[in-house]
Amino acid sequence: MISAQSRKVGRPGREALTRFVRGPGRGAPAFLLAAALAGFAAMGLGVDAQRALDGVVIAWVMGSLALLGWFDGTAYRIDPWWLSALAGAAAVWQAQAAGPEPVEGLLRGLAGAGVGFALGALPIGVAEALGRRWPFSPGDALLFAGLGVLVGPLGVLWTVFLGGLVSLARHRCVQRRRGRPWTRGHVALGPGMAVAAASVFVASNYSVVAGAGG
Repeated sequence: MISAQSRKVGRPGREALTRFVRGPGRGAPAFLLAAALAGFAAMGLGVDAQRALDGVVIAWVMGSLALLGWFDGTAYRIDPWWLSALAGAAAVWQAQAAGPEPVEGLLRGLAGAGVGFALGALPIGVAEALGRRWPFSPGDALLFAGLGVLVGPLGVLWTVFLGGLVSLARHRCVQRRRGRPWTRGHVALGPGMAVAAASVFVASNYSVVAGAGG
């Protein structure tokens, strides 16, 4: 979830840009570059180019998911750097690995983004119309969209369902450790969604993932 501070209305564009540039996730570009350089080094050592590229994109995806989950679990905030990194890596994956054609893969990713965003935005719209508390934050809707780019329209349905279960289980454990009722407090969806998305991603692309890591 995004923090209450990130929902301020005053000067939203400027504040959003400042948070993006100075935010804790600004190390994302360095991570992406390091993984790419490692891929080039692997090719220099004789690793097949396609296998090395698959490994780089898988590293981008898994690293982005891990950091997204960690930031949301500790700060209740969907970090825009790592969300952007995930969406970019997911688009590359859909174009070059998921295939069979780049355009087909990108269209599948775009459809997944639409489904994912709808899963978060529609409940917010209904709650707003009824004058109820929002079940998700806008950051969660964007997270679902990013996950949809990665796993496609059907995969994002499984991801949100499984991620919701994992998130509730994690929240209950955290609240129990703090001595608080599990029905109170904000539920950070990032950690659970990261685990679910990684599981769906690996299950859907097992042969490619195993080949890149083998």
